[in-house]
Amino acid sequence: MSGFRIHIVDNHVKTSSFFVKDYDSFVINDDQVEIAVEGVILNKKKLLQNSGFLDFTDFFLDLYQKVNVNSIKELDGEFRGYIWDKLGHKLFVFTNPTSTQSVFYTKHDQQIFIDSSLVRLTKTLKENKISVTPDIQNIYKLLTFGNMLENDTPVENIFKILDGHFIEVDLNNLTIVEKKYFDLEGIDYYKSSRENAIHDLDSIFSDNILMEYEKDNELNSKHFALLSGGLDSRIALLYANQLGEKPDEAFCFSQSGYLDETISRQIAKDNDIPYTFQSLDGGSYLNYIDQLTELSQGCGLFTGGIHIQYAFENLENKDFKIIHSGSIGDGILGGFNTVPYKQKPGEFKIVINGKFLPKVKSDFDKILNQYESEELFYLRNVAYNRTILGSRVIQQFGYQTSPFMSKKILEFAISLPEKWKINQKLYLDWLNQCMPNAADYIWEKTGMKPNAQWKSTIGPKVKKRISKIWNAKITKKPNKTSMYPYEFYYNNSRDIQNYYQNYYSDNIWRLENYPELKNDVRQLFEQKDFFQKSQGINILAIFKLFFN
Repeated sequence: MSGFRIHIVDNHVKTSSFFVKDYDSFVINDDQVEIAVEGVILNKKKLLQNSGFLDFTDFFLDLYQKVNVNSIKELDGEFRGYIWDKLGHKLFVFTNPTSTQSVFYTKHDQQIFIDSSLVRLTKTLKENKISVTPDIQNIYKLLTFGNMLENDTPVENIFKILDGHFIEVDLNNLTIVEKKYFDLEGIDYYKSSRENAIHDLDSIFSDNILMEYEKDNELNSKHFALLSGGLDSRIALLYANQLGEKPDEAFCFSQSGYLDETISRQIAKDNDIPYTFQSLDGGSYLNYIDQLTELSQGCGLFTGGIHIQYAFENLENKDFKIIHSGSIGDGILGGFNTVPYKQKPGEFKIVINGKFLPKVKSDFDKILNQYESEELFYLRNVAYNRTILGSRVIQQFGYQTSPFMSKKILEFAISLPEKWKINQKLYLDWLNQCMPNAADYIWEKTGMKPNAQWKSTIGPKVKKRISKIWNAKITKKPNKTSMYPYEFYYNNSRDIQNYYQNYYSDNIWRLENYPELKNDVRQLFEQKDFFQKSQGINILAIFKLFFN
């Protein structure tokens, strides 16, 4: 496991770092301060150019001496770290603006434990004779929503640092306070015209693409980009190509013959970009239960990243350091808006198993009441808290980036009026004006080319629905209905069925002290639907990983 851990006891701070080489990670340690930053700083080159410094550690130390913890506001990218101010008796621990770089913390009596790995943190607690117990309410949230909400974890009294936040530990009295350094609340609406907004989006997005691809050059790495049948990865790849940073390889993984493969293969061919495809056929990787539960750290369903693990581990040439994606683009440019005006969030887009909602309704309502904007709620709890699993899987092989996840574009997207973004209206206008060849290919979501606004609403309701019925009922090819038709794989493999049955039989005893949860897991596993079966198995895997 990469990352770092910190143990504070008896006014003594013990730190350990496990940084991977060849990125921007560094540690500064002197009599006054210890600073550790891990990851990829996408704007590192720009910061140095504007500072007069040649070495980034010298630059950051000087910056901290000038502005204290506000120094982390200058960073953009995939990073996390800590600053131990030895003279001020303070410790600051931070994650990046999208919390894709996780950090967890807990306090027990007069000890504080901080770790970038929840798995490693629980092991450390056990080594220190501190009991690790499940948070049953959070376990039910996982079943209800498919991921933990806010800063929750499956372990009682352990919390995750929120996106754009840091914790401040007073080493004199061991208090922990969580504070924001990047805030999307209270941003004023965009004041110019819709046409100018498209122009500004084009400019910001272009800058982000160049920043990512120039980082490849800085790291002496090839340009490696994900490509599917969606819009986000497509427009990111085509922008790079147009800006003179042609990807060296486009990578797609999907059920063979599904739209994700056929569309992405054609895009790569037409733009003369080397293309690699990994078939997900058969679903043998559905037995990666323990591996993916550890990678998810119990904060999301393992099925959300299990196909990604299989795809990347079978990739022959892994000579890249950054994986370029289009992550969360659809969300921040309309996908998180359910009405053309600002409103408080509800159950839409977040509840995946309503059966368990009554068990967590009280806590859920308290969370919803903290938000005036559904967009900000979904951004944190759908984009960040679900996206993190895919990022964690990929990070075994390199850092995943996205031009939709910089601070500048997040602030810009939130400022745009909801009536412009709903149903991806502005997104589609931007695509057709600034990258019209992106509309030459079918959009997997709609089954139609994204060259007219009406298709974004009619396509999913009519064409995609008819296509699914045609493949599932008429031609009897349910394997053609999804990028990864898990249900089809499960129903057609005795080996997978036996594996899940044995996993259930071998581990159900772990819930003996929680009879209500045990009964719910049993009922889930007895369902014919693979999704519900896997939910039950997921709970057993979490207990196996952390508690027994």
